[in-house]
Amino acid sequence: MASSTLIPASEAVQVLLSLLADDSSSVREASMSSLKNIAALNPLLVLDCCTVVSRGGRRRFGNMAGVFQVMAFGVRSLDTRDVDSAFMAKLAKIATAELISSKELNSDWQRAATSLLVAIGSHLPDLMMEEIFLHLSGTNSAVQAMVQILAEFASTDPMQFIPRWKGVLSRILPILGNVREMHRPIFANAFKCWCQASWQYSIDFPSHFPQDADVMSFLNSAFELLLRVWAASRDLKVRVASVEALGQMVGLITRAQLKTALPRLIPTILDLYKKDQDIAFLATCSLHNLLNASLLSESGPPMLDFEVWLSILVLCVTLFLGLVLVEISEASLLSPNRHAVWLTVQQLLETGGQDLSSLKTADTFLILSSRCFTNHHFKDDLTIVLSTLLPVISTNNDGKDQSDFSVGLKIEGRTIDFWCSLHFEASFAKVPASSIPDVEAVKSLLEEQNLAVRKALSELIVVMASHCYLVGSSGELFIEYLVRHCAITDHNRSDLENIPNKRIEMKIGAVTPSELRAVCEKGLLLVTITIPEMEHILWPFLLRMIIPRTYTGAVATVCRCISELWRHRSYSNDMLSECKTRPDIPIAEELLARLVVLLHNPLAREQLATQILTIPKMKAYVSDTEDLKQDPSYQDTWDDMIINFLAESLDVIQDADWVMSLGNVFAKHYELYASDDQHTALLHRCLGILLQKVNERAYVRDKINWMYKQANIAIPTNRLGLAKAMGLVAASHLDTVLDKLKDILDNVGQGIFQRPNPDSVLSPLPTLPSDSFRTEESDDIHAALALMYGYAAKYAPSTVIEARINALVGTNVLSRLLHVRHPKAKQAVITAIDLLGNAVINAAESGSPFPLKRRDQLLDYILTLMGRDDEDGFADYNDLLRTQALAISACTTLVSVEPKLTVETRNHVMKATLGFFAIPNDPVDIVNPLIDNLITLLCAILLSGLFNHPSFLMNLTGHIGVLCYTK
Repeated sequence: MASSTLIPASEAVQVLLSLLADDSSSVREASMSSLKNIAALNPLLVLDCCTVVSRGGRRRFGNMAGVFQVMAFGVRSLDTRDVDSAFMAKLAKIATAELISSKELNSDWQRAATSLLVAIGSHLPDLMMEEIFLHLSGTNSAVQAMVQILAEFASTDPMQFIPRWKGVLSRILPILGNVREMHRPIFANAFKCWCQASWQYSIDFPSHFPQDADVMSFLNSAFELLLRVWAASRDLKVRVASVEALGQMVGLITRAQLKTALPRLIPTILDLYKKDQDIAFLATCSLHNLLNASLLSESGPPMLDFEVWLSILVLCVTLFLGLVLVEISEASLLSPNRHAVWLTVQQLLETGGQDLSSLKTADTFLILSSRCFTNHHFKDDLTIVLSTLLPVISTNNDGKDQSDFSVGLKIEGRTIDFWCSLHFEASFAKVPASSIPDVEAVKSLLEEQNLAVRKALSELIVVMASHCYLVGSSGELFIEYLVRHCAITDHNRSDLENIPNKRIEMKIGAVTPSELRAVCEKGLLLVTITIPEMEHILWPFLLRMIIPRTYTGAVATVCRCISELWRHRSYSNDMLSECKTRPDIPIAEELLARLVVLLHNPLAREQLATQILTIPKMKAYVSDTEDLKQDPSYQDTWDDMIINFLAESLDVIQDADWVMSLGNVFAKHYELYASDDQHTALLHRCLGILLQKVNERAYVRDKINWMYKQANIAIPTNRLGLAKAMGLVAASHLDTVLDKLKDILDNVGQGIFQRPNPDSVLSPLPTLPSDSFRTEESDDIHAALALMYGYAAKYAPSTVIEARINALVGTNVLSRLLHVRHPKAKQAVITAIDLLGNAVINAAESGSPFPLKRRDQLLDYILTLMGRDDEDGFADYNDLLRTQALAISACTTLVSVEPKLTVETRNHVMKATLGFFAIPNDPVDIVNPLIDNLITLLCAILLSGLFNHPSFLMNLTGHIGVLCYTK
């Protein structure tokens, strides 16, 4: 008996897969059937083999459609416990890699790949959708295929799609306005599928329907675009697909928006009845949904006037009777077309009975009888219509006032033509067709204080923009309204609540400022992206919204809108030339000065920094805000990057007059940041780096005087920014800066008595301050002076600082700063001495070494400042520890400079600092850095060479022994 050889299962499956590419259709069908049978029993085996075959894609295997079908069947056959997310991700990437490699649409293999991704989504919807989102951008050629997949997924599994619908809409809406004409049916069909899935979900889970305000806002925006633009397309396919989608959306949008849309939507649907019967059927389905939403709503009365109702009824009767004739000739009496139309006829008759009594009998019979041809096949169906209609028709033939809605019924065969859709829209708006909406009436609402009214008005402005009603100065007024509310904060709400003598009806409603702000931000972006006609209103008007302080919170959104305008501009060079012709538009210096300072906070709302910047390196640094927060020094690093960016920009410009013009703008902009010390500190530095580039000494002197006048030196952040700015100026104008500092120092006492109260409404007469006030202000001035001296030494050229530092220390100027009592002021003076020492070290490293005379005296100053004053009422224990940690670090700097430490100075420093090893470990975040600084100081002393001295180990051992005894 011959022995039989068993073929491994994987190899058998590989053989079957190879047969999918056979030339014979019967062989392909048989192999497909076998593979599905195997997949039902062992799906993982089949899927593993399919991944091998799929390598190389369509170029290596002739029937990728068959492979994808088998993979989709295998994935659907998987048990939940066998689903591996990594493996599913691999399969998803195989499918998407094929989809993005081709510009084809609706081919067999693409539909099969879509089925595979949908099958993966049935197990792991988030994984599948994340893979889709990677390729869902306006510049991706495969975005249409991705949208088709999302549509198919919604139709197949609405229960898993709808909870994730919001994420889909948030990614689709920004690219919707740029979709090409040929691709619009795909997107319209997707919206139809998504809305159908939404209806199904609401039926199955009515109490958990996740349609929040964001989803409603997205739907309203998409509805307006489809209605205003896509449904008016010349391409019949686009119009039909848009009407289908709109028919599914009418029940999901707000009642107010539906009522506004009816004048345009009904003629758009009825216009499709002029086409063939299949298109008429699709139009009837949309009309049926529209009538359900507008006539049978439980939230209000019917939205249609009786004349409109009658016109639609006549059309539907006409279509219904026509279908009867066609179906009799084709022996098909139960087609879905006829059923859908008849449902609509019945709906019209049932909902319109309340108004039929006002209709003239003769007119009704005339209209309906004109539809009844001599063909006897119409009689039964017409009898049904008339038997329902006639009992409620009044026999009163008195004249009826002419309606504002003038519509002409033109009976030609089986169609109705609305001869003037403008009159139709005017009737619903209750304004004459010859006039535009009353913009002045809307303007009267702009000062309304109620946030709910403001929100509704903001939405109305977006709708008016879509109708092209925003023109000229009034259009700019409404855009300004949106921008102003993009900047609203909770602080604005408290201002509204405190308005004196306001009427009770102005009381703020349930709408929060954040909700109003979100509506305005989305509305402004939609107006910018989806309405091309608004380009000439928005540009260059939006540039005016960047400078004023009122709109600071909206700058991120404004910058994003400007970027979108530039990206989709219809004219290129004219955009910049138009800015120069309008005197109300800020000049380039004003825009640069404003935007550079606003870069300060990389964590600002709406990613302000990334909306302003176009520099990849800087954008990359702030792109991941969560990672940024892990670095405690990120703000200092970011501010340094901004100053370096500005310095390099000024170097490129090389125009002295322009640079001084920018300096004037920086000086003027201090008023924009009053009480905002963070931004003021950066503004100081921006002006400082600019003055570094200016050669006019008088200009520099004037600006540093102004800078000091504008600085609030009582705030540590503000005075630190001022000190760094003075240091930057000193890099080119050291003597000018030192003259200013000497002038400040010489007038410290006089300034304390003469400085007026900035909040006083009286004339600035001299007043006698209290001792505590005098001490605090003196500390602030001395702290600012110390920091300015320190940063002047840091930034000044190494070749010229020796004489200045020696003069500064030799004339005991620093000794006048030792009387400060506030811990922040002490820390400022210590920082200044540390900066002086570092300046000496930097000079040595750059090839200009010199000894720091009176270094021992500076060490003594530091040790004095870090001691505790029993009469000091300012400092608590933690502030004292921070001061001591900073002082130890400064000692390390001074120990490292020439000349070498003397034994006496070394012992004095060690005696004053080694005791810190004995302090308690709490609080850890302050004590640990202090101990680290102390260890670094001891290492610096060792490196100075004094450890070879016979007394060093004896002295160190003695101090350690005392510490151990104390412990």
